Amino acid sequence: MEYRLLGPMRVRGSTGQEVSVARPKHRQVLAALLSAAGRVVTTDHLMGHLWEGSPPPSARGNLKTYVSALRRLLSPDDPASAPIETVGDGYRIVVRPGELDLLTFTDLVARGREAGKAGDVRKAGVLFEQALDLWRGKAFEDIPVTVRLAETVAHFEDERVGAFEDWIEARLALGMHAEVIGRLRPWLRDHPLRERPWGQMMLALARDGRRADALSTFQELRTRLVDELGVEPGFPLQELHRRVLAGDPGLFPEPPAQTSEGSRAAEGDRPAAPAGDEETVTVVPRELPSNIPFFVGRQKEIRRLESWLNPPGDAIPTPVVAICGPPGAGKSALGLRVAHMVAGRFPDGQVYVNLRGAMPGVRRLDTSEVLGRILRAFGMPGPRVPTDVDEAAAALRTLLHGKRALILLDDAASVAQVSPVVPTTPGSVVLLTSRESFAYLAPASQVNLGRMSHTEASTMLTRRFTSGGVEFTEESVQRLVVLCDRLPLALHVAGARLASRASWSADNLIERLHNEGRRLDELHTGESGVRGSIAVSYAGLAESTQAIDRAAATAFRLIGTIRVPELGAEAVAALLDVPARAAEQAIERLADANLIDSPAPGRYTMHDLVRLYAQERAVDAEPPERRTEALHRVLGFFIATTVRAARLVDPHRVHAKAPEIPQAPLPLADRDEAERWLHREQPNMLALIGQTTDADDVTVGLAAALALAMQWHLYTNGYREEGLSLGRMALATTRRFGDRRNEAQALSMMYFACRQLGRVEEELTYMYTELDLSRESGDSFAELRSLGNIASHHIVGGRNAEALDYAWQQLAVSRRAGSAVGERYALMMAGQAQTALGRFEEAIIVLKQALDMASEVGDALHEAMAHRRLGVAHLLRGEVLTARAFLLDALSAYERTSWHPELSGTLTALARCSRLLGDMEQAYEYITASLKTALLSSDPGDERRAVEEQAEIFAGSRKNSVSGL
Repeated sequence: MEYRLLGPMRVRGSTGQEVSVARPKHRQVLAALLSAAGRVVTTDHLMGHLWEGSPPPSARGNLKTYVSALRRLLSPDDPASAPIETVGDGYRIVVRPGELDLLTFTDLVARGREAGKAGDVRKAGVLFEQALDLWRGKAFEDIPVTVRLAETVAHFEDERVGAFEDWIEARLALGMHAEVIGRLRPWLRDHPLRERPWGQMMLALARDGRRADALSTFQELRTRLVDELGVEPGFPLQELHRRVLAGDPGLFPEPPAQTSEGSRAAEGDRPAAPAGDEETVTVVPRELPSNIPFFVGRQKEIRRLESWLNPPGDAIPTPVVAICGPPGAGKSALGLRVAHMVAGRFPDGQVYVNLRGAMPGVRRLDTSEVLGRILRAFGMPGPRVPTDVDEAAAALRTLLHGKRALILLDDAASVAQVSPVVPTTPGSVVLLTSRESFAYLAPASQVNLGRMSHTEASTMLTRRFTSGGVEFTEESVQRLVVLCDRLPLALHVAGARLASRASWSADNLIERLHNEGRRLDELHTGESGVRGSIAVSYAGLAESTQAIDRAAATAFRLIGTIRVPELGAEAVAALLDVPARAAEQAIERLADANLIDSPAPGRYTMHDLVRLYAQERAVDAEPPERRTEALHRVLGFFIATTVRAARLVDPHRVHAKAPEIPQAPLPLADRDEAERWLHREQPNMLALIGQTTDADDVTVGLAAALALAMQWHLYTNGYREEGLSLGRMALATTRRFGDRRNEAQALSMMYFACRQLGRVEEELTYMYTELDLSRESGDSFAELRSLGNIASHHIVGGRNAEALDYAWQQLAVSRRAGSAVGERYALMMAGQAQTALGRFEEAIIVLKQALDMASEVGDALHEAMAHRRLGVAHLLRGEVLTARAFLLDALSAYERTSWHPELSGTLTALARCSRLLGDMEQAYEYITASLKTALLSSDPGDERRAVEEQAEIFAGSRKNSVSGL
């Protein structure tokens, strides 16, 4: 078993399956037992957890029921074998080591503190970090908290606070003061009166060379304490303040030793050999360039790299560690930062070589040059360095044998360039950075560096602007972060440009960057620029002799013309007009070159600045007609697959007529796969349609066809704003082309969206427009559709007699046109209107007709709608048990069909049934789910009805409590 309480409750069975503990009382009992794991919890104590001071007379019986239900949940095949034992007048849950995060957390914290006391701060830091990583939110987050549980919650929250502060202490002891500053800032906001972390922040700032910030931090805390508590900071903080003010050198511990016993005499120096002496002189190189200023963030990556390069205790470091990522992602800066952090682990030397793998206009180093530089760095005279690569590699292995050295290879071009440098004896490591993936180089561990997080990027810019005296606001920083695509190189260039132009503010640069056509021009200063950085990677593909590289360059250009969040391999195949396998090979080569990201297998994204460069190359290398044809192919692929998916999701609805297109749809297997595809591709299809506004007629027509194909997906899933926007575009296009049939379809898309948005009059206008259009053009289906929807509209508005008249009209037209789907819908609208008019007998008769017709053809949606309306009719008639049975069938069917528009109303009706039957707990669960669904769909009517029923449930619960029930 696996139990997680440090956040929302999560339970997994012995086979790894998720165990849903849905009822609040069940969660309370399980939480009470787990918080005392291995100990007996008495019945009285458990009742205190559940009902505090006023348990109902049935409390003991209810508790037995809850425990029995938990046993069935934890061990469904054999409840008797569940880990909950009955012991006397109480219960005990049996938990094995590692099963309960509460116990694992407590153990890790205790071991961390023991390691700290023993002086092993590195091990202590690792243990504290493992403990903190167990937290996924607040302790017992989704469990109703009583007074007794609140004490347990407070205990673990206090332990979490202490563990975090102990972890910070360990990081400070290891010299990681710059890294902890970013972690402490949000912590101080959440714990503004705890003095210890304020002191840690002061110390970290002082050690980072920011004495003024450290002193102002003390003043900020002092102001808080005086204003809120009327007290001064304690003596430890006052003493720390005095020492910072005086510049006490004792605040700055000695850096870790970087030399071994055998090389202390040569620390930091490389003595020159006597003239004519070609003997190798033992040298301890210290070649790392200066650390990077303004470095922020990347804490997750730093922790991983540090765990490989500087593992706790006597563990052997990973021999090859690679930092890979796209152009401008900050690979070199991160590599240098980590190299400085772990340098103490490698006392026999640190060598730095820039391999020039992506320097514009500069020849990259070949392997023999790389080996020669490293050998000379360790003291081998130039004439003795072998010219043969294999001999030089062997000499390096001999030189490194028994040593602990760090070799930083920056900007590697390929595996072939560096593989001979890989050490074969334990102790020494190669840390390398590259735009290419090094996952194929054994035995390498790799960090894939992406864009910075928004917070990291904001912090980087703010620090740069502050130090450079740049005029900025918080809003301007946030806007620049977006315009620079969270790319460290772009952020660096933006900061440098502003720092070098005293008359500019951040807003001046923002205004210039808003023009996409010149954004890459603006992100350039001196020899550093985003365009040049990306250009090197692209040129390596476009100028390659390898066919796969040139195909990847073509894919790069054409993908840049399609401004969508994400593309699948099949869409890329349509874009390139090649088989799917060839497309995947080309795009995977782009991923290996870090010119495109692959967030999931077969899915690809191109970041904004890279896309702008790809667009430039497309304009230069691809004729306009080729770019247009590629766009048409992608639109055709999405139209074909959307039509197939929509019909798989609901084969009984009538969908828009698609144009004749040569593209074949994806071979989606079933309804579930179709629905997943629609949800995944929806943002891409919306973006694709959005970029066709000013296109030619053929392109606009294809975009309108795609919009109409998405109609049912958008409506049933509550995408009302999107439905309205696409409906307007489709309506304008169909009117422009004189396409009367699809004009009616676009009108229906418009009024469905207006219904969900609560635009009642606008909705009715579009319905009557469709009705008039259908009668003029003789389109019987559009006529019956508009009649049925007008009937539905009047039901919602309370005009049930008018609704009934339109329903009968729809029924007549449907029978005349031979439309069974229209006939079923008309019967349901008639039954719903009759129910509202109090004609329950008549309503039930026509609703059962609709249900029988839907069941006969397997129309699950109409079955669900008929069940729901029958449930409501029986409920209003006072037949609660019968109503509940119909409503449960409706709920099950709606969940299968993902029909969101009527889900909240069904849940509200079920809540009312449960309330009338006296099951208040079940009623509360239904109404909570109904409110959540209504809020997600933003339907004001559903929300109002759910709130009214919730008030009735609360009133009934209070009444039962007062009467002792």
